[in-house]
Amino acid sequence: MATFDSDIDSTGNLTTKISTLIDGQLPDFIQSDHPIFSVFLKHYYEYLEAAELRVTVNIDNILLELETASYVLGVDGNKIVLEVGAGTEGKFVVGETITGGTSKATAKILVDDLSNSTKPRIFITSQQKFVTGETITGGTSLSSAVVTRYRANPVQTIQQLLSYADIDNTIYDFLDQFRDEFMNAIPLTLADGVSKRSLVKNIRELYRAKGTSEGHKIFFNMILGETPEVIYPNKYMVRASGGNWGNKLIMRVAPSGSAVGDQAIGKTITGLTSGASAVVVSSLSLSESSISIVEFELNRDSLSPSASFVRGETIQVVSNVTDTIMYFTVNTIVSSVTINESGALYGASESFPLDTDENIGNGEATGRVGNINSGEVSGVVVDDAGTKYEVGDVLTFVVSDSNTSTAAGFVSVIDGSIALNGTDKYSTDGGDFLVFENATTEQEYLVDIELETATTGSNGQKLLLN
Repeated sequence: MATFDSDIDSTGNLTTKISTLIDGQLPDFIQSDHPIFSVFLKHYYEYLEAAELRVTVNIDNILLELETASYVLGVDGNKIVLEVGAGTEGKFVVGETITGGTSKATAKILVDDLSNSTKPRIFITSQQKFVTGETITGGTSLSSAVVTRYRANPVQTIQQLLSYADIDNTIYDFLDQFRDEFMNAIPLTLADGVSKRSLVKNIRELYRAKGTSEGHKIFFNMILGETPEVIYPNKYMVRASGGNWGNKLIMRVAPSGSAVGDQAIGKTITGLTSGASAVVVSSLSLSESSISIVEFELNRDSLSPSASFVRGETIQVVSNVTDTIMYFTVNTIVSSVTINESGALYGASESFPLDTDENIGNGEATGRVGNINSGEVSGVVVDDAGTKYEVGDVLTFVVSDSNTSTAAGFVSVIDGSIALNGTDKYSTDGGDFLVFENATTEQEYLVDIELETATTGSNGQKLLLN
């Protein structure tokens, strides 16, 4: 037999047995004259081929009402056990098959020593695939127990002493030694469902994957029982001019009747007035001020090059659900505003309507005054002339608007009176006004009176009257 040839089959059972050969090896006279010896020898080797399985069980036996603890015995001399569910869950039946809950390994019960108070155990046919800590269940009694230790039989140990170095054939308790040898940096306690045997067997491949995303996932899953999400830094790295920039081509329309925007996705819309056409990529239904609006994203490549959709026209499209024609009305989207006349008397942050046409958005587009720049006085209207002003007096304007520059002026004309000749029409030097006094009814005139001849005065002399 080669060094690592195993006498254990794929299920963990010992295949090379001596007990099955006893009847053929003993002389005929021993079998005929000493049958008990023959049976003893056979059972002896069965015992050497049997394995010990220590377990933790719960068994409730019937006690006698005595001062010293005594149990009621059956006709076979064994203790009478209460029924399952009344305190007993681990009374196995000799000859039944047990199955491991984790390893799925099976074995046949030969003898039970479950009444042993210090180390309850059962002797089973050789099976080294049982896992410490797993629950075994009886196929006939349905009893259960927890495995605390597996001890191989002497025959198996001698036959495959070197085979215990094989991870596939070694017993479960030896896996800790493999762990100390090959993966001492990995914790003893692993996540539920992780097979120590498979882990040790594939540890080389796990070390090779160390540092990779798959390696991190395996380590987290193996130790914590969770699958992590590995994200590389370059996913959120900003690259200069690395963005894929592009603007969506959208159209807003008003549905007619039972038209549904989502049913136009992937279909070609056609303008009944313009003849323009395009393929709808996506659809978004909106509601603004109780007005239903559908926003289509159009495929730029499918847009007809010779025509464009126009505001207010009707477009049609075949539904991708009902295979019927649906109609929509094209609306204009407010994208920019041009101010032709600035207006007056607006206040900062004051809202004003842009256009009430429902074909422009929802017909309720509004604007808001941002900043108001300082203006200038373009003209003055005098509502009340006032009194006691003189030409050249400086005037001061009082306003309540803080955004208006300070205005100033002076008095240039008062009453429109006649001014006497002077050096300057606005000067007070020699430029007094001619004003009639109150109740004046006479006017002074300069008249020349010539004296008569033969008067005391000389001929031709004039008399000046005042």
